[in-house]
Amino acid sequence: MNPSGPAGEAIAGWRQPAARLRLVAANTLSAFTFSLRRQRARTALRHHRVPWRRFAVVSLALIVLAAAYFDPVFGAYTIDRSSLVVRFGRAITDYGKSGWYLIPLAVFLVWTACVDWRRYPRRARLLLFNRTAAAWYAFIAIGGSGLIATLLKQTIGRARPRHFAEYGAFHFDSWTMDAGFASFPSGHATTVGALCFCVAILFPRLRLAMIVTALYFGFSRSVVGAHYPSDVVAGLLFGGWFAYFTAIRFGKAGLVFNLPETGMPERRRSFHFVSPRRRRPVTGSR
Repeated sequence: MNPSGPAGEAIAGWRQPAARLRLVAANTLSAFTFSLRRQRARTALRHHRVPWRRFAVVSLALIVLAAAYFDPVFGAYTIDRSSLVVRFGRAITDYGKSGWYLIPLAVFLVWTACVDWRRYPRRARLLLFNRTAAAWYAFIAIGGSGLIATLLKQTIGRARPRHFAEYGAFHFDSWTMDAGFASFPSGHATTVGALCFCVAILFPRLRLAMIVTALYFGFSRSVVGAHYPSDVVAGLLFGGWFAYFTAIRFGKAGLVFNLPETGMPERRRSFHFVSPRRRRPVTGSR
């Protein structure tokens, strides 16, 4: 029995791997060509200045303060593993793993690369393009920050709080490839910081909720005894700043964001996740 209709066409398409590969190659090439063309046309944004020095100074000051005033106290504190706070922290802390977000994003991006966009009407193609660009933004922000954080953890090699009695709060042993010496920065907090920034900048009404969520999920790593407070602060800041700079790059390419002269990148007015409702014409009585 051969299915008919769209399902049958989809199955028949997948039975032709050569045609599917050509479609993927054509979609990828057209996407890169489109992005490069838009970036070259936006010459006014090539010299858009980012106050990275200010960000670096503020971030470094917060990390140093957390390390100097909170890390030694936290390391000497004995955590009650059976307390309700710790059990709740354990229940939510694994949501900081990047796989929860990168795998669905990767599946969606693979699907968009294998779809023949020409079959869709113009409005549907615009929505699909917006969603694809936003997915690439989130994937790069979360995955890129997580990859760099992993390299930093191995390079710095800070001992985790469970080694406090043996080494203290500031012991470093680089490239041991031991998870016990990969405390700074927190990878979970980095993922949470990047994710919450992505949601906050795409949906400005959720900014306050995302700040609370980032702090809550980030510091759950300290609650369960996996990281010092300064590790969490560094992870949240690094994930957020990386997502911010990624938004700047996308804005310079004319994708997803506009770049005002001052302030945060703003979501483009033409950017929609759902089809905007058509306004009904106002009819007045004569």
